[in-house]
Amino acid sequence: MIAFKNIKNNISLSFTLLLAFGAVNSAIAQNDTVRYVGKTLSNVDYHHGQLSPAVGVHATQIMRASREHPEKADGFGWTYNHQPTMAYWDDTFYLQYLSDPAGEHIPPSQTLIMTSKDGVTWKMPKVIFPIYHIPDGWKKDGVEGVAKNLDAIMHQRMGFYTSKDKRLFALAYYGIAMDEKDDPNDGKGIGRVIREIKKDGSFGEIYFIRYNKSWDKSKSAFPFYTQAKDKGLKKACEEILSDPLVLQQWVEEADRDDELIPLKKPYKALSSYHLPNGDVVGLWKHALTSISKDGGKSWEYMPVRAPGFVNSNAKIWGQKTSDNRYTTVYNPSEYRWPLAISTSDDGLNYKDLLLVHGEISPMRYGGNYKSAGPQYVRGISEGDGIPPDGKLWVSYSVNKEDIWVASIPVPVVSTVTENANDFFNNLPDGQELKLWNTYDLAWASTKIEKKTDGKK
Repeated sequence: MIAFKNIKNNISLSFTLLLAFGAVNSAIAQNDTVRYVGKTLSNVDYHHGQLSPAVGVHATQIMRASREHPEKADGFGWTYNHQPTMAYWDDTFYLQYLSDPAGEHIPPSQTLIMTSKDGVTWKMPKVIFPIYHIPDGWKKDGVEGVAKNLDAIMHQRMGFYTSKDKRLFALAYYGIAMDEKDDPNDGKGIGRVIREIKKDGSFGEIYFIRYNKSWDKSKSAFPFYTQAKDKGLKKACEEILSDPLVLQQWVEEADRDDELIPLKKPYKALSSYHLPNGDVVGLWKHALTSISKDGGKSWEYMPVRAPGFVNSNAKIWGQKTSDNRYTTVYNPSEYRWPLAISTSDDGLNYKDLLLVHGEISPMRYGGNYKSAGPQYVRGISEGDGIPPDGKLWVSYSVNKEDIWVASIPVPVVSTVTENANDFFNNLPDGQELKLWNTYDLAWASTKIEKKTDGKK
């Protein structure tokens, strides 16, 4: 009887899987999914993948990690810097990233923020979410050991939210790793925090917006958002907590049964964009994809690898561009290099593969879970601002230690139709390098300067 029951369950499971794969294959057959239809592939024997560059990409290193000269870096000398996210608000670029002294998941940990008026010159990083101390004696269910002199680990896949009242908020997550191999994103951390960014550059108070159920709220260092006197902040929190496309980005750190998360499976680092018919395209790590017809409340099929896409376990970024076309930016290989861009006319069929960042500097500092290459790319999410220059702006880390941004001219092209005729002195200020691809280092800048005779 038991043997028969197991056979019956296996048959039922197989039939269910066949139905699921049938639904996916049906969607793919109807072309209702993201796919790569181009012929170009990257060659990982070369850091640039032997890809043709997208014309006019300006890659800028905005924070160069340095233990030797922290005053020229982040002010701390910390060398694990990763997971940048961007926003554009009040005529200003905002970028936040998380930072640890040397390696991933090894405390202490904090989140920093940088600002720029032009995307090229950035101010020194400021701490927006500080080190959070775990109370001594804290025990984590299922993990050996007791917390003593232990700090939290920061981890977040989304960093900004612009409210309907046009106020900008930063968000982050405090997790708990009892040792260097423990997972701070197992749903047994502390919770997610929110803080307003004000126009004068100051920050509001820090509040928790969502706790993990296993956390003892009475031990929290910051109040819950419902205690705030600022009605606008509470309104923004309620907006966030009702937006499935925001909440889906919380899945890794949230309770595994969090009722707010629409798709509770471990699909990581969602980026999304809307198609003209209102459908939402979702993209996750490993180039997984699905379509939502109700704003992210549900998905047409379980996320599957986008046909034709080559990608490792790093992030993929998808976005509608200012020319009403679409792009994906990702690492098109089994490694985290090169960083490339693909374009689409309809948001589903991607037809080319061009280079964004193909220079890989040596990793200067070792550390836990550090990996080489330009990786974990994220641009500006829908609703978080549109830079007036019409370019596509993306942020990423290199070797998990330096923070970069790249501006990519739109439309994205791989060829120029005229011969170079760059008499810099005759070109408008700020436009001299419009068609040049630049690699601009924090300590070795690439820019136009005027000589003593006034010529550029």
